[in-house]
Amino acid sequence: MLTHVWNMTFTPEATPDQRTALVAAMRALPSQIDGVESFRSGVDLGLNPGNAEVVIVAEFADSAAWQAYLEAPAHVAFVNDHVTPLCASWSAIQFDADAS
Repeated sequence: MLTHVWNMTFTPEATPDQRTALVAAMRALPSQIDGVESFRSGVDLGLNPGNAEVVIVAEFADSAAWQAYLEAPAHVAFVNDHVTPLCASWSAIQFDADAS
């Protein structure tokens, strides 16, 4: 099982409406893309200064399923329409939670 964790911080110019639209689009991704085993996303609670502002934690059967997710039209549109224009910074990691 491959686990993908992605988080992002918005640009200062990102409006509340744009932030809301990104979160809605992010939450719609798993219903639009085959191969997603589990998907959680959310907005930071603001408990620790300097945290990222949004997150996706998704699981896939393997790296091929994750790669298909990245290339899926819904994911490409999400990145082009929401992430690229609003992203100040992001990070991601993929790991095998079952590996010792």
